[in-house]
Amino acid sequence: MIKMIMKYEVEDFAKWKAGYMAAESIRKNAGAKSTQAFQGADNPKMVAVITEWDSLEKAKAFSQSSELKEAQQKAGVSTKPDVYELKSI
Repeated sequence: MIKMIMKYEVEDFAKWKAGYMAAESIRKNAGAKSTQAFQGADNPKMVAVITEWDSLEKAKAFSQSSELKEAQQKAGVSTKPDVYELKSI
């Protein structure tokens, strides 16, 4: 399994959360197995999302997809996401 972590800042957490929830079908259609979202403990505009994938190829395709970029823009993502793809050891 592959875990992908995306970390970025948002304009407004409530707006972002609504957009994140609305984009569940985008993640599932891309092959995401599960996802978790986190808010910064001392920076409420910092968000991290951990998504599980069957393959690195699916994770990379999703992270570079126009659907994801459009959803992030609508949700108010204000910084370029830091993306980390990790495999279990």
